[in-house]
Amino acid sequence: MIRDMSNNETKSDKSVAKNGLMRESENDAFPSKGKKEAAAAGEFRSPLARKTNKAATKPPHHTNIWLPDQPGAWVMALFPAVGGAIISGICWRNVWLLVAWTLCYCFQFSAARWLAVRSHEAKDARKRRSNIYFVPAAVYLIATAVVGIPVFIFAPRLLWWIPAYAILAALSFVAAWLRRERTLWGNAVAVIAAGGMALLTASLGSKYFVPATPHESLASRLSPILALNSTVAANSGNAATMVYQGNSPSVSYFSLTSQYFLDSPLLPKAGVIAALTFILTEYASVVFVKTMFRKYGNHGYYALSIIYHAILAALGFLAPTLLQNLAGLAFPHGAMAGTLLWGIASTLLLLIAIIAPHHKRMKAMQVGGIEAGTSLMNLIVIVATLA
Repeated sequence: MIRDMSNNETKSDKSVAKNGLMRESENDAFPSKGKKEAAAAGEFRSPLARKTNKAATKPPHHTNIWLPDQPGAWVMALFPAVGGAIISGICWRNVWLLVAWTLCYCFQFSAARWLAVRSHEAKDARKRRSNIYFVPAAVYLIATAVVGIPVFIFAPRLLWWIPAYAILAALSFVAAWLRRERTLWGNAVAVIAAGGMALLTASLGSKYFVPATPHESLASRLSPILALNSTVAANSGNAATMVYQGNSPSVSYFSLTSQYFLDSPLLPKAGVIAALTFILTEYASVVFVKTMFRKYGNHGYYALSIIYHAILAALGFLAPTLLQNLAGLAFPHGAMAGTLLWGIASTLLLLIAIIAPHHKRMKAMQVGGIEAGTSLMNLIVIVATLA
């Protein structure tokens, strides 16, 4: 999600190299007699070349070093975590996790910038522009550790998510080093990490969090499946015994999994559905934005965007009923209300994806407004149907 600065830097460097010995206009300060000598000595540079060189070496603004400067990135990073907290009931635990995730996002932003610049700069340490991003990355890493470690103390089951997020972080940093963050796979990594936070914050909410008892073993505290609330734990044990002994053909493995595994403190049903929905809708935003900027006028990407949004619209109408019948997910206002809201929202996304790219090229602020508006709509719809 960080800004890709490779194009600007490359263009500036090429401009300086090309125009460093360019011919000056008739009104330049150098006498015409000495131009050739000055050019041969490397001393003659046009005002345009000097201006370009100054812009290329000017350090980024202090605020841009410390804070992500893209509002759309903030929305995509934080809305899923906020939505998961609202769905499960806001409490101090998921608010704490939200703060830790915000610091983690700032760390990823700074570290990715450091890697992106470091991989394409001079080997001379004195000329490394990446050094300006090292301090913010180190500060945010320490802050994330200080705020994040207590989360695993009062919710040790979240330790199960460390391998998954470690892999996502590694892929994110590889994309930054290669400057491939804006590719489809680079964006997918960021979207999966952000969308998954809806599940994590939901698992800590007042509706689903199961506090450990004084006599509960460490294995039970870490178990993502067996450590359920007392009612579900008793039922799951009896049902599991019947299934594995073959005494009850009416109890299927799928029903056992959907009823007990998804009801575990680590994987509440509403949190799982919210995370998947955020991932699908945010990736739709990624594809749409590409058709408005980097891939504007590209028929292949436009077709990809339409196909993706059409599938998303179909899921919007079908998913609530399927989730209620197959996974036993109870929508607070009924599956019909979920179908109506999800269907209308996904259809609106499809219409925007079809119409907007045919409009004259929009400014970044206009596309950002559309992106923020659709993200807010998705947040409201997800919360309204699952909370």
